[in-house]
Amino acid sequence: MSKYPPQSPWGPHGPQVDVPSTTPNPTIPTLMPDPTSPTAYPASTGYGTSTGYSGGGGSGGGGMPGIPAMAVGTWVRNFAIGGVVLGGLVGFARGAALHVPSAMMGGLVLRFAFAGAAAGAGIPPAIKAFSLAVRAIGWVVLAAVLWWIAGYLMGGAGWLSRLR
Repeated sequence: MSKYPPQSPWGPHGPQVDVPSTTPNPTIPTLMPDPTSPTAYPASTGYGTSTGYSGGGGSGGGGMPGIPAMAVGTWVRNFAIGGVVLGGLVGFARGAALHVPSAMMGGLVLRFAFAGAAAGAGIPPAIKAFSLAVRAIGWVVLAAVLWWIAGYLMGGAGWLSRLR
């Protein structure tokens, strides 16, 4: 038994307190959608999302141009799988052409499959980087042309008459 009387605020391990009661937060179900629902997280339409090529003017710049609206990660996975298959076939063909012993054929096919996966996975980001570089070059050219037009309109085209 305890040496402490039941009306004492102190027990053998410190102060005696009531058991805390918790109530569920009623706002959680409305703020947190069901992650298994297909409409739980709608796609964003801002820059950098993979909602597809807008094709028109103005802002946008969603997915990769000319490729249907699919996430770049999905393209990376698909190209990596294709690279594994093609790399494995190339490795097998090379091993057969070089008369590699069958004990070493698996390692050769596996090395080429990994190399194919790495090469295939690099294609979609390279396409996206190339499209962004072309877009950047276009903006630089447009800025240079507009700068030249502004200089001409402001009377800074005297150098053109000196070219004659």
